[in-house]
Amino acid sequence: MREPPLLMATQHPDSTVKVSVQEEVGEAIQAYTLFGCDEVMVDYEGKLTPYAQPKEIVCKAVELGLPVGEGFFLTPRLPNPTLEEWERTMLSLEAALLANYYSRRLAGADAVRWVVLPMVEDVDTVRLVRRVLERKAAVYREELGTPSPPAQLVPLLEDVRALLEAERYVRAVAAGGEVRVFLGKSDAAVKSGHVASSLALAYALSELYRLEREEGVKVCPILGMGSPPFRGGLNNPSLAQIEARQYSGYWTATVQSAVRYDATYGEFLKVREAVKGGARGKPRGVGPEAVELARRAESSYRAFVARYLEAVGRVAQHVPQTRERVPWREYGRALKLDDRLLSVPRAIVFTAAWYTLGVPPTLLDAPFIAELSERGRLDELLDLLPALRLEWEYDARFYVPGVARRRLGDELVEVVNSALDAMGVQAEPDDTYARTLALNPVEEQVIAAARLRGFLG
Repeated sequence: MREPPLLMATQHPDSTVKVSVQEEVGEAIQAYTLFGCDEVMVDYEGKLTPYAQPKEIVCKAVELGLPVGEGFFLTPRLPNPTLEEWERTMLSLEAALLANYYSRRLAGADAVRWVVLPMVEDVDTVRLVRRVLERKAAVYREELGTPSPPAQLVPLLEDVRALLEAERYVRAVAAGGEVRVFLGKSDAAVKSGHVASSLALAYALSELYRLEREEGVKVCPILGMGSPPFRGGLNNPSLAQIEARQYSGYWTATVQSAVRYDATYGEFLKVREAVKGGARGKPRGVGPEAVELARRAESSYRAFVARYLEAVGRVAQHVPQTRERVPWREYGRALKLDDRLLSVPRAIVFTAAWYTLGVPPTLLDAPFIAELSERGRLDELLDLLPALRLEWEYDARFYVPGVARRRLGDELVEVVNSALDAMGVQAEPDDTYARTLALNPVEEQVIAAARLRGFLG
């Protein structure tokens, strides 16, 4: 059996460059020809992607002689029917099946071998969507003579709890042979913080490797990470190499928009080589000690961040949409605190808003870092997350205490400064960046600061 793809180009709105849905067909071709990605994720989750897009990409790829279904694959990301309208899930599945109908006719192979189900938090939804996919595929085989087997459903785990229980979700889709599972950093970080999501992800990779060894199921994790450390840092030219080591055990990694549009081609190649060099290795062996720390970090982060969500929401209104997505107020995220559910923006807008407020969201674990330092346990965390200090050093360049103090208050700045001292990190923001950030946070200034960082969020 052929190994799964290595590099998955996505349609994330994390770049400062706006890409219309009309441009995404050409972008998919360019992902293969220019960037060397052997898989393209066509995204329907909270996004206004035309249902004909997968078919159009197939037709264009065949016309240009790309190895459709052999070395070039399309992998749609469906809307989760528990979060969006049921018909959007159905139409997205239809789009995937039509893409295979045309790729079979034109190239004799299946362009779509996997479909991704995002925001998975219960096994029943996974099984429901898989059953519908299998029945729809059977109709195409029986009525249209398309010999394609049903695509494999790939659960996307984007929550600390789900990541800590990754084995359970893999068992729900495993039917012998090879199974892919998507491990997402961004939304887990929004809901639980950078430290908790990083620990949960490293633990999930270790547990899936253990499952593979004990039960003989080949598990091929996909790592979903962007450019900022808060969203994983794997697409960041300054961090890609150490992140690839920290999260060893992945088979596929996402190549998101910012590294393709806001980095130089030379910087992109650096990222690509680091990601390829770190793929398909053995996980580091993170054990149950990570679970306890993750849960404590999550609790600390939520209590701290909840105080500032009103300010985040105000700034989020000025973060531009660089893909044609459903507005975050219609399809946002929820942060749970005690018995309350607090509305927060989606990950990229959330991340961009915090940078605009002068505080990179990686630093929002400051109370937990300070507490560990006081108790003499900080080295224990740094052993589990060897990239963490470098991530803080990287983001300290974008920490602007004057802006943060004015927009968020003295208390936050004092807590972050204390944690920076505990980490042995000096905050030295670039003068141009600090001056840009000090201006009123309107869309133009948000974009200007993002260009200096090399990513929107």
